[in-house]
Amino acid sequence: MSPHAVEVQPDRVRRPRVLRIISRLNVGGPARHAVLLNTGLQARGFETLLVHGTVGPAEASFDHLVQEERIRSLRIPTLGRRVHLFDDISAFVSIWRAIRDFEPDIVHTHTAKAGALGRAAAAVHNALGSAAHRILIVHTFHGHVLEGYFSGLANRLVRWAERALSWITDCTIAISERQRKDLVDRFRVAPAFRTVVIPLGLRLENLLILTQDDRDIARAAARYRDEFVVGFVGRLVPVKQVDVLIEAIALMKQELPTVRLVITGDGPERASLEARARALDVDDITTFRGWREDLVATYAPLDVVALTSRNEGTPVALIEAMAAGVPVAATAVGGVPDVVTDGQTGLLTSESAAEVAKALLTIAGDHATAAERAMKAREIVRTTYSDTALVDRVGALYEDLLQGTHSGADGVRARLRKPA
Repeated sequence: MSPHAVEVQPDRVRRPRVLRIISRLNVGGPARHAVLLNTGLQARGFETLLVHGTVGPAEASFDHLVQEERIRSLRIPTLGRRVHLFDDISAFVSIWRAIRDFEPDIVHTHTAKAGALGRAAAAVHNALGSAAHRILIVHTFHGHVLEGYFSGLANRLVRWAERALSWITDCTIAISERQRKDLVDRFRVAPAFRTVVIPLGLRLENLLILTQDDRDIARAAARYRDEFVVGFVGRLVPVKQVDVLIEAIALMKQELPTVRLVITGDGPERASLEARARALDVDDITTFRGWREDLVATYAPLDVVALTSRNEGTPVALIEAMAAGVPVAATAVGGVPDVVTDGQTGLLTSESAAEVAKALLTIAGDHATAAERAMKAREIVRTTYSDTALVDRVGALYEDLLQGTHSGADGVRARLRKPA
C-alpha cells in the first residue's frame, strides 16, 4: 500500500474507526502495547488502522507482528524517532492524508514523535472539516521524555511543546499513577480533567504458567549451575544506566564470586558497556545476548532481574520478570514504584551502584523471602497488566469519548457518520 493512500472498504454497518499512530515498531513495550490494542479492539467491533514509522539501524524490529496478527497497517518511511525537518514535514503530510482517507472517529497516538505529528495532523483535519464530524484525539505517554532524555534547554522545549499539544488533545493516557502526577502536577503538561490512568497490557500467559521445575530445566539448558544469575532486559541506551549495573556486579563479585550478569537487548551503548565490563574485570562473568523474542528462555534461567534506569514510564521488563516468578530489584524512578512495592513485591534502591549491589546481595542471601515476594508480585501482575484488561479499559474509554460522556471529550459529542 502506498504511504499516501489508505483504501477504506465500505461497511454495511458503520463501525467506529480508530487510527493508531506510533513512531516505530522497535522491540519494546510501546510497540507491543499498540499491536495488542489494534488486535484486541478489532475483535471487539472497532475498525482499526495502525500507522507506524521506520525502525532505526541499531534497533531490533517488531514489524513482523503486523503480519502475524493480521493487522491493517500503513508504514510511513519518513516517520522515525529523531527530529529531521524535511522527513518530519513529509511524515506530517502522510499522516494527514491517512486521516483524510481512513476517516477515523478517534486518532490515538503513542510515543513522542508520533504524538506530536499525529495530534497536529488530526487538529488540522478537524480545523478544515465539519464540526459535526470532529475527530477525537487521544495520546498515550509511555516512558515520558520530560526529563532524563535531553539537555536542560531541550527539556524545556519538549515541555512547552507538550503543553501546547494538550490544548488539542481530548484525552491523555498515563500508564501509571506516578506518571499521571508528573504530567498533571509536576510538569503541568496535561490538565487533570482530561488525564486518565490505564496501565500497560501484555501477553503474559506463557510466563505466568512457569513452574520451578521449568526454571530448573531452563537453568540446566543455559548451563547455570551454582551461579547467581542477574539479568537485565532492555535497550542499551543511556537512560537505562546499564553501566551502573555493571559496576554493581563488580562490587558483588567481591562478596559473591558466583555472580553472573546476563544482558538481553541491544543498542548504541553496547560497545561502551562491553568496554566497561572489561575495565572492571567482569567481562568473564558478563554475557551480552542481544535481542531474544522467546520470553520464557529469557526470564526462566534468571535468579533476579535488575533495572538501574534514571527514568522510566512503566518498565515492561519488570512486569515480565514478575509474571515469570523472578525476583526484581530496581531504581525507584518514574513509574517503577507503581509496579514494584519495596519490600513486598521486590526491592527498590537509589541509582548508586553500591546500593544496587546491596539490594542484589540481599536477594541472593535470602532465597525464601525473595521467592515469597516474587509470588505476591506474580498475582498482582496477573490481574493488573493483562492484555484483556488493557483492551477492556481502552475500549470503554473510547465508547465514553464517542458518546460524549467522558470529561476528556471536553463536551464534544462525536457522532459516527452514517453509511452512504
